[in-house]
Amino acid sequence: MAFNTALSNNLSKCGANPAPVTSRYFSTPPQNAAATCHSKGVGSAVWSEAPEHAKKAGEQHLPRDGAFRNFYNAFMQSFQRLYVAKPILIQEYVAHDPWKVLVAVTLLNKTAGKHAVPVFQSLIAEWPTAKALAQAPPAAILDRIEHLGLGVIRTQRLIKLSQDYLDDPPVPGRLRPSRCYIYICAHDPSTDMDDAGAPTRTSRVRQRYPPTVVSHLPGCGAYALDSYRIFCGHADEWQVVRPTDKELIKYLKWRWAVEKLRQWDSVLGPGAPLCLNYIRDLAAQLEEMNAKMVS
Repeated sequence: MAFNTALSNNLSKCGANPAPVTSRYFSTPPQNAAATCHSKGVGSAVWSEAPEHAKKAGEQHLPRDGAFRNFYNAFMQSFQRLYVAKPILIQEYVAHDPWKVLVAVTLLNKTAGKHAVPVFQSLIAEWPTAKALAQAPPAAILDRIEHLGLGVIRTQRLIKLSQDYLDDPPVPGRLRPSRCYIYICAHDPSTDMDDAGAPTRTSRVRQRYPPTVVSHLPGCGAYALDSYRIFCGHADEWQVVRPTDKELIKYLKWRWAVEKLRQWDSVLGPGAPLCLNYIRDLAAQLEEMNAKMVS
């Protein structure tokens, strides 16, 4: 049900009466067709006949076209597969508490999720608030995280992060300068464009990370800031984030596909509308990523 609702909402943004589309693969239906479609589940649909006075010759032509129906079923089945392959990221699970997101990424940075997430859950179970973790004995924290590597540095950072979060918490609209740098894609507008509308020649330019409301907190590098903006930022902020972390990249590919029906690239941003091969490839990548995370 959630899948059908999400897909219906996204498709409805295109308008209730889209302009006729022609294809060299499928026969073109008459423009005055009045058939309506009632969805009964993923990958299936029931086409009802129009009232007698509205019927025209061939108005059911497109739904009965075998090639179209095969493509439609394949597309819907693949989209459902993509929908349920949503990346499993701890940042989204605790997004209601930005402090927990920052603690999680402190442990996840340069550490596999299958190792870092259980440690994070252990820490939060013992010290569930910023105040509690700020006052925790350093030796007790170190004992829980030392096997992840950089135990002393991470212990000090977690305590200072928690204390600074209490003393100077993030305030919506109050942007702080970031201390880290990122590389962005730049191109000359006069260069040639490929068939998908992307520049054929690009370069990567180093620049300071944009200001955010948490940039002043200890340990907030690009990965932490990307995570905060994707999961805790304002409603549309995730659309302008260009992460380099492979898990965040796959999450945004999934979100752009499911919510916006668009392909997405971590360098160039949103691209062409979805196609069947893209959906299938992305679903396979996400299924593999999720399997590795839970194994």
